[in-house]
Amino acid sequence: PARTADSAMAFEDDITILAVLVERMVGESGEPAGFDARTWLDHWLREAVPALGDRTPLNVLNEPGGLEVVRCLLLRSQSDAFS
Repeated sequence: PARTADSAMAFEDDITILAVLVERMVGESGEPAGFDARTWLDHWLREAVPALGDRTPLNVLNEPGGLEVVRCLLLRSQSDAFS
């Protein structure tokens, strides 16, 4: 189904929320100099992720509750707490 203007805006909001999260995570755990969180996130969102049943995070974001699933996956990856 086609996205409405509201759903497209909400989707962009989700992407922004995740990019801010990635920036914070790299600042806490990595080397933030020269790191572009949005570019990294745009690439990662399109890759199949085993922890998501080999679905892409982008596909999961389109599901109800998807933002929370993807956000939790990123947070778990920071602490290496994959289950």
